[in-house]
Amino acid sequence: MKASKFGAIVASTVVGLAGTMAVAQSARAETKGCYRPHCGSSVKGHEGKCGGTMIEGLTSQGACEAAGGAWVTAAEAKKFEKKSE
Repeated sequence: MKASKFGAIVASTVVGLAGTMAVAQSARAETKGCYRPHCGSSVKGHEGKCGGTMIEGLTSQGACEAAGGAWVTAAEAKKFEKKSE
């Protein structure tokens, strides 16, 4: 009886950890950041790269939008990759 209780505790712990890891990965995938909506000089002070690339220097929504960037998730930024200007 003790072995079966121990097995049940171990099994529930493993399931709980797996669920926690899945939630953490999902939250990380939904994290928003500042992305370039077009190529070139579309974001003030951050020249160069094309649409859909993340701008590391802008870490707040207000600063991102003031510079001309888009505060979106990585998945949402994919739509900017086709814009060349």
